[in-house]
Amino acid sequence: MLRPSSPWPGLLATAVAALAFALPPAESSAQTVRFLTSVGDFYMELNPENNPDLQGHVDNILAYIGSGRYHDTVLNRAPDGFVLQMGGFDLGNYRPSTLPVGGFDSIEKYDDVIVDADGDGQVDFEALSNTEGTVALALQSGQPNSGTSSFFVSLTDNSFLDSQGFVPFAQITDMSDLAPITGANKVDLSNQVGQPGSLAYTDVPLTPDGEFIILESIMVVSNPYLDFAGPIRNVSSLVVDGAELLSTDDDSSDPSGGSTAPGGGGSSSGGSGLPATGAPHMPEPTAALLGLMAGAGVLLRRRQR
Repeated sequence: MLRPSSPWPGLLATAVAALAFALPPAESSAQTVRFLTSVGDFYMELNPENNPDLQGHVDNILAYIGSGRYHDTVLNRAPDGFVLQMGGFDLGNYRPSTLPVGGFDSIEKYDDVIVDADGDGQVDFEALSNTEGTVALALQSGQPNSGTSSFFVSLTDNSFLDSQGFVPFAQITDMSDLAPITGANKVDLSNQVGQPGSLAYTDVPLTPDGEFIILESIMVVSNPYLDFAGPIRNVSSLVVDGAELLSTDDDSSDPSGGSTAPGGGGSSSGGSGLPATGAPHMPEPTAALLGLMAGAGVLLRRRQR
């Protein structure tokens, strides 16, 4: 850990800020990410059609992976035959029996992913349809530019969501890998947390032991620009601080995660929404930049030994 008096944090921050402007965004390229949960793993292919309009989404999820912000987050929503949602809530020290009024704490967010640059309420480009196995960001109702950390997998053909601003940016490689989650026992905790009917808490899947299902680790397993596994525990503070140089403070006001879910008509708060893809304005660090930050952190640790 760096000593408070060390000059290196300031130098690293300066270097990261310079790199943010010196480096072009990583090119859109299909890459695979392995998600290890407490009941098994599954694989996600990012931007499977190499759509350049999805660069903001690729940068967004890699930023959360690289900074470790998905570590110990809850898979909080799994209504049968609809969606599986995750990425919005920290587990904390809670168990299903101890989750308090107010529910989970939301994870710290980076900037929203922008897909409606002209503000007309419509996504500015064409992308995949929300068919079975696709992955999209959760959104606040009627706000296509509100996607951040929370995302969902369509468990069936949800193409009716296409017109609501939900833009798929990834694909699950084998849907059978999700069976331990989608087939798990589910509980309704919405009354317990003081949010009756909130979609974020009505279909919460549990492990066979009755615990919350969480994301334990995530690894980029195929990436021509980057070679690291998330979360980056040894240099997490350096990487997170560097990443925050490129983003604004979280302005989330929704304790449930700031997102609404595709609820089959009608909006609901509760971190289960669908986001849209983002124009390449680099709201978060690109994959290449994250790799450089991780490398810089390792060098700093070695130098101080």
